[in-house]
Amino acid sequence: MKIQENISLARYTTFKIGGLAKYFVVVKTVSDLIKAVNFAKQNSLPLFILGGGSNLLVSDNGFLGLVVKMEIKGIDFIERKNETDIIAGAGEVWDNLVKKTVEKNLIGLENLSLIPGTVGASVVQNIGAFGTEIKDVVLEVEALDKKSLTIKKINNLQCNFGYRESLFKKTQGKNLIVTKVIYRLKKNNKLNYNYYEIENKLKGKNITVKNVRSTIIQIRKERYPFSKKIGSAGCFFKNPIISQTKFRKVKKLYPKMPYYMANNNNIKIPIAWFIEEFGWKGYCESNVGVYKKHSLILVNYGKGTSREIKKIANKISKDIFLKTNLNILPEVVFLE
Repeated sequence: MKIQENISLARYTTFKIGGLAKYFVVVKTVSDLIKAVNFAKQNSLPLFILGGGSNLLVSDNGFLGLVVKMEIKGIDFIERKNETDIIAGAGEVWDNLVKKTVEKNLIGLENLSLIPGTVGASVVQNIGAFGTEIKDVVLEVEALDKKSLTIKKINNLQCNFGYRESLFKKTQGKNLIVTKVIYRLKKNNKLNYNYYEIENKLKGKNITVKNVRSTIIQIRKERYPFSKKIGSAGCFFKNPIISQTKFRKVKKLYPKMPYYMANNNNIKIPIAWFIEEFGWKGYCESNVGVYKKHSLILVNYGKGTSREIKKIANKISKDIFLKTNLNILPEVVFLE
C-alpha cells in the first residue's frame, strides 16, 4: 500500500473534473483499508472513499484529505436449491458482477446493466433502473467501522434503503465503509421488462435474462454519453417525490406531466420531462451543458469545471422551482 500526494482526481472520475487530492491511496484488502483509516486519523485528515468515480463531482480546488480508492475484489457464488447468494468485494466493477450473474442465468440484476460504478456504491446509493432497485436483492452488507476498526454485518432492513439513499449516506452510518456485499437471487424470479422501450426492442425475441440485459445495454448506449471525449456523472438530479396535494397543484398547471406512484401514496415526478419542456435539453454554456439525448445528464465537453457544472445545475433548479414550485435535489455527490 503506497500513499501518494497531490494526485489529480479528474482522471479518476467519469465527469473528468476535479482538483488534486492531498493524499491518495489504493486499497485492495481490508488490512490496507485499516492502515489508510489509521493514516487519516493520525494526521487529522478527512477521508473519502472513491469507487468508480461516477455519480461524483469533485471541487476544482481538490480535496485536502485522504482519498481511498476502493479496489477490494472477489466474487463468489453460493448455490442452493431455489436461490443463489453472490458475495462480492466492494471494489468490483458493478457491471462485471451483473454480467457474471446473467451468464449463470440468475435473475434480479439484469435491469441494472451498464450502470457505472462499483459494488460498494451500489448499496450506498441504492442504485436503480427500469423498475429495479438494489434494495430488492441485498441480503447483507459488511462494512468497516472507522471508529472501532471492526467489521460490522448489516442486514437489508438495517441498511435503511430509500430512493437513492441508504444508511451509509446518513449521519448514523458515517463511520461505516462498505467492504463486501451479499446479494440473494431467487432462481424463480420473474423477469421485469414491462417498460415500453424494453418491450419494443424485445419484439420477436425470446424473453430471456440474457436478452433483457442486452436490450438494456442497447437502450443505455443510445441515451447516455459513452464517448471518451464527454464527461458526465450519470443522472444529475433526483426525481422529486411529492404529496398528492402538491401533485394536484402541479398537474393542474401542466396536465401532460407524466408521473408514477411511489411509497406511502406519494407521487414520483420524472423531472427530465420538465427540463426538456422548459427548453434545457441540449443547452450549452461554455464547456458544459445538458446532454442532447437525456435531459437529466449534465456533461463536460472537455474543459469543464465544477463551478460551471454547479452554475448550470442551479439555473435549471431555479427555473423549475419558479415555474412549478418543485424542489429538485442533486443525485450526484459533491466532494469539496
